Amino acid sequence: MQETSPAARIILEDGTEFEGVSFGHESSVSGEIVFYTGAAGLPTLLTDPALKGCILVLSQPLAGATGVCEDKTDPWGFPALYEALSAQAAGLVTADYADLTTHHSASRTLSKWLRKQQVPAIHGIDTRALIQRLRLRGTMRAKILVSGTREVSFSSSSTHNQPSHVSVKKTLTYGKGPKRVVLVDCGARLSAVRRLSAEDTTVVRVPCTHDFNDEPFDAVMVSGGPGDPTSCDKTVQILRKAIDSGKPVFATGQGAVILAIAGGAAAYRMSNGHRSSAVPCVHLENGRCYVTAQNHGYGIRDDSLPAGWTPLFLNDNDRSIEGFSAKKGLITGVLFHPEGNPGPRDTDFLYDDFLKLLRNGGITE
Repeated sequence: MQETSPAARIILEDGTEFEGVSFGHESSVSGEIVFYTGAAGLPTLLTDPALKGCILVLSQPLAGATGVCEDKTDPWGFPALYEALSAQAAGLVTADYADLTTHHSASRTLSKWLRKQQVPAIHGIDTRALIQRLRLRGTMRAKILVSGTREVSFSSSSTHNQPSHVSVKKTLTYGKGPKRVVLVDCGARLSAVRRLSAEDTTVVRVPCTHDFNDEPFDAVMVSGGPGDPTSCDKTVQILRKAIDSGKPVFATGQGAVILAIAGGAAAYRMSNGHRSSAVPCVHLENGRCYVTAQNHGYGIRDDSLPAGWTPLFLNDNDRSIEGFSAKKGLITGVLFHPEGNPGPRDTDFLYDDFLKLLRNGGITE
């Protein structure tokens, strides 16, 4: 790093403070502080809408060594490495930062990318001690203060960023196939749009508060996202009608929690959440353990699933519910991301199962 990089501090809501050096956008910021375990492509991770308004702490000790690849677009015109059109995280915290990038695919340093995306970042602190503190006290508010910039307060942080903050404002359509999939955007990742798109599908991406039940559709997918799923009353009411439509309904990430609430289950806020590129989950029907990518802060209470709804996946670390199924598989939700960006794609077959239901007219085998 350049010697002129300004000093920075990160202060937790409980008064804990760490001193370091700024290497991102030179501004102060506040937000809910969370940590991510495992290795991940940072542009992909930091653009995940599930991190909207969050200050992200990396458990991996070094960031920036591989730089950031040049901007490329996919067939839909989206940035190929992003999960949203721009960064969603409020800030980034890492133990060490490498400004010298030698990776063959890098077009710029991580620091330059963070400045362009206006994401403050701090390195040079003991992230092990910070994560231990978060494990002990649970998720809390925090602020990154960069020397020479305007002070911010904890109260300015949006602790409960709602899906409406990241949802599209109007309906968007991708593709021209005969099968219409409604994507309820509670913070949809671009990789979900990519995965649903096929020659025979039309993906209709709607705001999370848009009632689509009186419109033509063949299946529904509920995306993950940020915030408190227990406060998404309008989305829940819309999904209750969709559940009774007889059409396939699939949900991922925190969208699965919203779908479970619509079915009558109860949700709870987790102490630290599940945010990692390598969370083991056991499929209760075939007994196999799959590696999953996760980014959610709420779970489903044990024994709260309504009659006819059964657990489908269990977390192999804490035995929490990671998935459920109902109506012979017509209704399915998983709290992880089968498309696995960034992370594994062990459970990508769940998208295949959903699309097969769509093509079969909702008939389960």
